[in-house]
Amino acid sequence: MEEQNRVDFSDTASRASWLTLADTLRRSVKHWGNRVAVASPDRLMTYRELHERTSRLANALEGLGINRGDRIAIISETRPEFAELYYAASKLGVCVVPLNLRLATDELAFALEDSEPKAFLYTEQFVNLVPKITQGAKSLKYRIAIGNNRAGAGDLDYAEFLQSGSPEDIRRDIDPESIHNFLYTSGTTGRPKGAMISERAAVARGMRIAYWFELHPDDAFLCWVPLFHCAGDESLYATIMTGGKFITVPSARMELMYRMMEQEHGTWVLLLPGVFQEFLFYPDRNKYDLSAFRFAGGYANLLSPDHVAEFTRTFNVPYMDAYGQTETSYLVAFGRSEPGERPTYRRWMPPMMDFRLVDDQMNDIPIGVPGEIVVRGPTVMSGYWKRPEANREEFAGSWLHTGDVLVQNEDGTLTYVDRKKYLIKTGGENVYPAEVENVIMQHPAVSECCVVGVPDPKWGEAVKACVVLKQGSSVDKYAIVDWCRNKIASYKKPRYVEFLQNHEIPRSQTGKILRSELAKRPITEEQVVLSKTEAQQVTVQ
Repeated sequence: MEEQNRVDFSDTASRASWLTLADTLRRSVKHWGNRVAVASPDRLMTYRELHERTSRLANALEGLGINRGDRIAIISETRPEFAELYYAASKLGVCVVPLNLRLATDELAFALEDSEPKAFLYTEQFVNLVPKITQGAKSLKYRIAIGNNRAGAGDLDYAEFLQSGSPEDIRRDIDPESIHNFLYTSGTTGRPKGAMISERAAVARGMRIAYWFELHPDDAFLCWVPLFHCAGDESLYATIMTGGKFITVPSARMELMYRMMEQEHGTWVLLLPGVFQEFLFYPDRNKYDLSAFRFAGGYANLLSPDHVAEFTRTFNVPYMDAYGQTETSYLVAFGRSEPGERPTYRRWMPPMMDFRLVDDQMNDIPIGVPGEIVVRGPTVMSGYWKRPEANREEFAGSWLHTGDVLVQNEDGTLTYVDRKKYLIKTGGENVYPAEVENVIMQHPAVSECCVVGVPDPKWGEAVKACVVLKQGSSVDKYAIVDWCRNKIASYKKPRYVEFLQNHEIPRSQTGKILRSELAKRPITEEQVVLSKTEAQQVTVQ
């Protein structure tokens, strides 16, 4: 079935020229066998031990009849066993289906039914959820519990199961085009879709991270990011292939993150919205020795430029800015802010990636004009699992359509504008929310901002800004609109402003603001920023 669902990449890459993820681990064992590969709050694991444990797990899984082309699902926080499964599966040619913790129970159940796994791994945190989401997965033959608690009497114990396998390296002739994992989307446009990432793409994604971040064996990555997210798994691959240390923490708890950074000499970390602010303003940060800290990475355009400048100045490290998505790679384009600099939001395309900016008819867009970015290259997904119609649409013209709008600058750099689907049409004019957000975020009193389109009886849609102020700051809705007055066109200014507390901002597992949930918030009279004449014409719900 896998062959029927994949997009054919045979004309773009020589199969023999690509390593698998298992090959990259074997290579690292040759160079750095006795160095620590994975560190957690509970234990350390060398490259040689990681190689042995993944061989045991691969052999044990094969003993259950799980073979090339089969699928194994997992629901877990970030921990060493998750990393072990990825490399064991690569040795077998088995596909891993990591479940997105942000999905609702019905969506998780759908993902298990849709992906048709033979085995399912889960940790203690999800014991009560397991019966609910596995009952409809008819393909499922085995459940394996990581930890002391099991969801059912017949479930296998991970530690015992792993030790039952032979430590001998299991070598199979694995095609680099075979699918390494499915990364299920959040389902904002319907049922979640499983983006199929090949072994070839997974290795190329790791190589791109290693290239841009200039990783070397003395680097240590602190990973709180979920391994069902492309930022998490790609950073794992990059760390292992360069001989570095992969530090796992199960959640973004600041005391634990800082302690592990000090203890394991962490050199880099991805800090996404929400976690970024907690890390920067953690009151006990000066108690920890972060002298090994080399850089942080993430999405600068989702953060206050003042906060980015304060972060780089405080820690005296650069902030590595990225643009990407599940289907293409976490790192499709990149920028960099040096200590004390405000981010420019201008990014370069990395090697092994080609792009075009196009209109709806696939005509190229001139420099300075926003257009959808379409891409191709070895990191691009092999299509969506069981979604032939979506694949035809996504790969129209032999380019992957990202749905993201960017603009190319005169110097060749790219600036992200917004998601194509977030476009607000107000009075016949197009407004990209991110453009308005970037202006409002420059206000000295603003900590965060999210702009959404809301129904408007006169204009069809209107611009609404949801604003979080910095602690101790006080401005009104009129000050926010006045700030925008000379910076963007009049029709782009917010007609509604709602002030929120930070805890009221809905976020994804990786800290991104859930725009669709904010758009559902009610419109009130207090939010209206119009002239008296206009205000009288507005029907407030």
